[in-house]
Amino acid sequence: MNEYHRDISDEELLDDLRRVAELLNKENLSMPEYQKNGKYHPSTIAHRFGSWRNSLKMAGLSLTKTWAKHEYCEDETLFYEDMRLVANKLNKEYITAREYEQYGRFSISAQFRKHGSWSIMLEKAGLKPTPYRLGKGKEISDEELFQDIERVWIKLGRQPTINDVKNGEFNFAQNTFTRRFSGWRGALEAFVKYINSDSEDGTEVSNEDALGSISNELIVTDSNCQKPKQSNFTTHKTRRDINLRLRFRVMQRDKFKCCKCGKSPATDPTVIIQVDHVIPWSLGGETVMENLQTLCSECNYGKGNLLEE
Repeated sequence: MNEYHRDISDEELLDDLRRVAELLNKENLSMPEYQKNGKYHPSTIAHRFGSWRNSLKMAGLSLTKTWAKHEYCEDETLFYEDMRLVANKLNKEYITAREYEQYGRFSISAQFRKHGSWSIMLEKAGLKPTPYRLGKGKEISDEELFQDIERVWIKLGRQPTINDVKNGEFNFAQNTFTRRFSGWRGALEAFVKYINSDSEDGTEVSNEDALGSISNELIVTDSNCQKPKQSNFTTHKTRRDINLRLRFRVMQRDKFKCCKCGKSPATDPTVIIQVDHVIPWSLGGETVMENLQTLCSECNYGKGNLLEE
């Protein structure tokens, strides 16, 4: 998990923004650029100063092209019409704030100040609300909550933040997580423990290592889309099904992107990534880290049941 920077001063955060900008020889920074080169997580900075845009201003940097491309719009009619256009483009009955920022025409800041909730904005646009389930009449299991964290982590390609919950990325409401795990940080810690609790693939990592305060990676592995040699086994030592824990570890190792084409849900929300056997299970391949890889649905469909050269 990311380091929890509670006592870092404002000036230290701004100084590191300036340092990274100087390192990259740029007058502006995007959040992914800072995440790759900075000392802190960009969401920490954005939360401290209200937004990433405000953070850049406070540091004396220019606005990124991503921010500059969004027009300021006070006209609700135009804004909500554009929300519907984005939903139609993505062929969805509801969209998240992140999806609108990626594909929409306008800045969402004016409407957020007015309504303070993405769910209200969806309602105003005539779109369906994000599928929050509050558990009335049915107890929500920890595993359901962990599956939701896993889904969003894979989609974003990074550790989710409390702002991602507020912006509608999750299927469950913020209170569902915070009440169950005594806060959002507690939910992430419980998820890490859950992911590392299964050692079937022989790559169990201690919870202490996984929760290290320095590493930005959940689990450290020594493989990056590497191809194992063909198996000579005639009987299997493992089951064919890939459980949630192992699937997440493989995707995390492969940086949540397709090993063949490099596509990722973090850069294209239409991309679906899956975990696949390199040597097919039907040809003797085992369900272990070394024989699993992340593929997008298109590359996985084209691979079929063929061995890779």
